[in-house]
Amino acid sequence: MGYPDNVDFRKEMEAAIFERVGDIAVVTLNRPQNANSLNTQMHIDVVWAWDEINNNPDIRVAIVTGNGKFFCAGRDVKEYLEFYGKDGEKKLRPIDDPNHPMFGKLCNHYIINKPLIAAINGVCVGGGLEIVLMCDLRVMAEDTYIADLHAKVNVGGMNSLASELPWPIANYLTMANGRLSAQECLHFGFVNRIGPKEKLMEMAFELAEMVKTSGPDSLRHLKKGSIDRQISSGNIAPPDGGERRRGRIEAMRAAQEQDKDLLEGMRAFAEKRGVAYEKSS
Repeated sequence: MGYPDNVDFRKEMEAAIFERVGDIAVVTLNRPQNANSLNTQMHIDVVWAWDEINNNPDIRVAIVTGNGKFFCAGRDVKEYLEFYGKDGEKKLRPIDDPNHPMFGKLCNHYIINKPLIAAINGVCVGGGLEIVLMCDLRVMAEDTYIADLHAKVNVGGMNSLASELPWPIANYLTMANGRLSAQECLHFGFVNRIGPKEKLMEMAFELAEMVKTSGPDSLRHLKKGSIDRQISSGNIAPPDGGERRRGRIEAMRAAQEQDKDLLEGMRAFAEKRGVAYEKSS
């Protein structure tokens, strides 16, 4: 994918790869056999990479991409159902457990204080699209698409998309489970450039080098504006959002016990069958 040869540092984790090329960091989602879906290990590994980017003064710009046919298929539905799909069980995922060090540290809802570029190499859905919304600049392979699909499996939806796309187009993705091609993403200004997949990382590195021509004070100012916009849209939580997340988790568990439809969409997806909601829409 047009990747530079001069990799200075490489750390290969279970679900992600972190590399440095000079002062540019590259984070690669690396569960290609599982469509780079976001399981607990992916959150752990990518959050480590986000923290390294935030805290290492030698890193000026970062790029995030995926390995394989998918950028990211969103939540690992099968893992989620293992924790929450069984009646009577009260166990929590580490990212949902207030007593666990990983509580609230979701890699798709994280504050990154350096310029971040998305290199959307393949299909980008749900939680993967939330990672893209964290990015300040974006390039996209010309043969792929984005989609939300939260509503298709009955788990909310990305109201945050309306902060970047025209309202009817955002609703087409969220309510109607539509998709946007790379050409449509470029048309609506959702991405900066599209091109062949083999040129994708070259395009991303070109943007990274352009960012590096900006002054550090200006970049800090501009990045703060980006973070404020993301918080306003709801895509990332403010630094003090832990207590609110704790309350949402408690409410979620209580609602799941009362409303069987809440998990039916995910069960149907995992079992590859039609949905059978008890309530009509």
